[in-house]
Amino acid sequence: MLVWRFRTERNDPVAAERLERRAQAWVALTMIVVALYVAVQSIRALIDGSHPEASAFGLILATASLVVLPWLARLKLRVASRLASRALRGDGVLTAASAALAAVALAALIVNSAFAWWWADPAAALLIATALAIEATRIAVRHRFG
Repeated sequence: MLVWRFRTERNDPVAAERLERRAQAWVALTMIVVALYVAVQSIRALIDGSHPEASAFGLILATASLVVLPWLARLKLRVASRLASRALRGDGVLTAASAALAAVALAALIVNSAFAWWWADPAAALLIATALAIEATRIAVRHRFG
């Protein structure tokens, strides 16, 4: 959606503004869906007492995410600021949240193996889900009234 929006801006700035607002709505919806999914999974893990399990693939993926996603989030936020794009800013926040979830997954594996704090991962993920829901609400309110 964002790529379409920025390509359109070259030829039709008015249409690009409409697409910006549409992209903003989609980013807010995506954040809400991700926040709900993470919250439900976190609550389920807390209720069930689920323990995080390590796998080589999971460790590699989380580590790669920690290398790439913060950098990508910073770039998106910087470009969003320059272009005054709330939709791209929201996408940058979503990317930063993904990096935070990767960091939480790695930290939870360490904390769980060192202290047997199985609840650390779902509790931290629940905090991230809350932050995402708050940001999605802010975007939705700006979209509606801004």
